[in-house]
Amino acid sequence: MYKKLQALGFVINNENSVVIPCQRIVFFGYILDSVLFMVFLPEEKIQKIISKASKLLHQDSVRIRDLASFIGLLINAFHAVLEAPLHYRSLERLKVEGLSLFGDYNAVLKLTDLATNEIEWWVKNIRAKNGKKIRQDSISTWIQCDASNAGWGCFHVDSSVTVGGRWTRKEMIYHINYLELLAIFFALKSLFSKHRDIHIGIQSESDNTTAISHVNKMGGMCSPDMDNLAKQIWSWSLERNIFLSAFHLPGCNNLQADFASRNFSDTTEWKLKEDIFKRLSKHFMQPNIDLFASRLNKQLDCYVSWMPDPGAWAVNAFSLNWKGLEPYIFPPFNLLSKVLNKIMEDEVEEALLICPFWPNQTWFPLFLHRLICLPIRLPRHRDLLRMVHNRQLHPMGKQLCLIGGLVSGCCSRIEEFQKGLLTRFSRAGGLELGNSIRQRGGSGLCGVVSGAVIPFHPLKRI
Repeated sequence: MYKKLQALGFVINNENSVVIPCQRIVFFGYILDSVLFMVFLPEEKIQKIISKASKLLHQDSVRIRDLASFIGLLINAFHAVLEAPLHYRSLERLKVEGLSLFGDYNAVLKLTDLATNEIEWWVKNIRAKNGKKIRQDSISTWIQCDASNAGWGCFHVDSSVTVGGRWTRKEMIYHINYLELLAIFFALKSLFSKHRDIHIGIQSESDNTTAISHVNKMGGMCSPDMDNLAKQIWSWSLERNIFLSAFHLPGCNNLQADFASRNFSDTTEWKLKEDIFKRLSKHFMQPNIDLFASRLNKQLDCYVSWMPDPGAWAVNAFSLNWKGLEPYIFPPFNLLSKVLNKIMEDEVEEALLICPFWPNQTWFPLFLHRLICLPIRLPRHRDLLRMVHNRQLHPMGKQLCLIGGLVSGCCSRIEEFQKGLLTRFSRAGGLELGNSIRQRGGSGLCGVVSGAVIPFHPLKRI
């Protein structure tokens, strides 16, 4: 080839030519590896970045010119360091603010904490993060996302699964561009928290390309909030070796996600008053997981949802083994029989269960036979139960009598509790008491089990 080009009249620059075939070459200041199909920074560039970063960190104040020079090195590293765009924008904002304020590259600035953290990241990670694929793997799965002022929605194209939910009251105040980006994050966390090593294609019905751009560019300069959210999305994804690519999707082709962002099945999403929950936890035990909850009404950070949920530890409590857990359980009332049987089957040591005081229901004897501690009748506060998103009170209000009890699937603990009842609350030769009998001056009776009465215990204040 070399001789052929010369024969055709081309003048070849021998100093800048590589005439011997090789698999690794330095080209335009980068190392190209044709075997790994990756781009790397050469050692001299790495040393230059570390040297300048260390110099900036040891100065009380830095010149804008020096800061701009360092930022230029970081931008140059984009081709070889995948995470580079996530760790320079605080520096860029500081530079822009300094120029707006002083209008002089020789002016000096004090590094902010965010800027310092970014510089430190480069010193600690540049060698480990050096190396970027020339071309990412093909997209392995697709999702469609949408956001409205009321909530978010996502449709997983491959499995035809639709997820979504309402915004919290704090989230509702954000601009729709932020909400569209947040919808993407929630969709990823709901559907792919257990996945690894995949490339996800995101189709979003954005009114403009802001959210899409923040995904593809790993952030942006216009909105610090959106830039921070984009960092969270990519940090979450890169921990799982997940790569993201976002594309615009016309609204006429995004019907499922759009519907999920505006229509919600949350008529059972009632939340117990937090003060009451804390008092119950202090009285009985501190649970470590909320088994029937959602992102909106969870009492604990670790919770299990009924449908895919962005913050859930798992989905569908009945698909899990409850043994070894110390759960808080406030299920839909129609599931109480199933819950009580599950507690026994999985031999749960202890669980804090909330249920209505309905002695005539078929599940109520099961509840009495699972108790290992005197139950508590909850105060009939008007705001005992609320919908979180709109603060709506439960329609039954004070007519609904709820009780809390410590239940167990451990036979020995149940027997120990029931023996204690016979000793403390029964008298030799006395008649067996029915559920309707009330004790004078006490909190009343919950029921009768094995010939012994179970009185209510008063709920103590914190």
